[in-house]
Amino acid sequence: MIITITGPRSVGKTTVSKLVARKLKLRYVSSDELGEKALKKQGGLDKAIKSGAIMEFVRKKGYSLITKEYKRNNFVYDLSIGSVTSEDFPKASKEVRDTANERGIVIGLLPSKNSKDSIRLLFNRELRRKHFKNVDKKELLERIKKRYPKVTKRFKKFPDFVVYTKGKKPREIAEEIVSALKTEVEIKKAKRLDRMWKR
Repeated sequence: MIITITGPRSVGKTTVSKLVARKLKLRYVSSDELGEKALKKQGGLDKAIKSGAIMEFVRKKGYSLITKEYKRNNFVYDLSIGSVTSEDFPKASKEVRDTANERGIVIGLLPSKNSKDSIRLLFNRELRRKHFKNVDKKELLERIKKRYPKVTKRFKKFPDFVVYTKGKKPREIAEEIVSALKTEVEIKKAKRLDRMWKR
């Protein structure tokens, strides 16, 4: 079983992904950690993003680092939102989305059904993160306002289901996901069987 959990930065996907992995006794894999290791020479993922080195890396290798992981089995994938919403590398992003959907169940995390609430919640969480301490608050808010609609647009088709996190503790979100997975796995199996019979 492969479960991909994705969502905007600061929505809580790392914490939730680790809890889901623990509950289901699956390995936890983080696309950010994979990127951190691969970009060690460039100072790590964060520095590579800020310097633009990530662009050259993706231009040369696409998102092969991410898609290669899908050849394995039995893990929860904490997948960075940039890998599935990139406008600079739409072909590579589509490959990641297609691979994730083909190989397992995809869960999208969003703060709220209301975009304004979501943006406000994400902004407040980002302000508390150490690598945003020196960022101009207005600039950060504008960045979130610009990026968030790309996520919600992509989430209309990409995830198998969306979980809204506002007002819920990480443990509650993880339990909601585990509960919903039972139904979703059956639906996906039925769809795959249906496609096989139509061939």
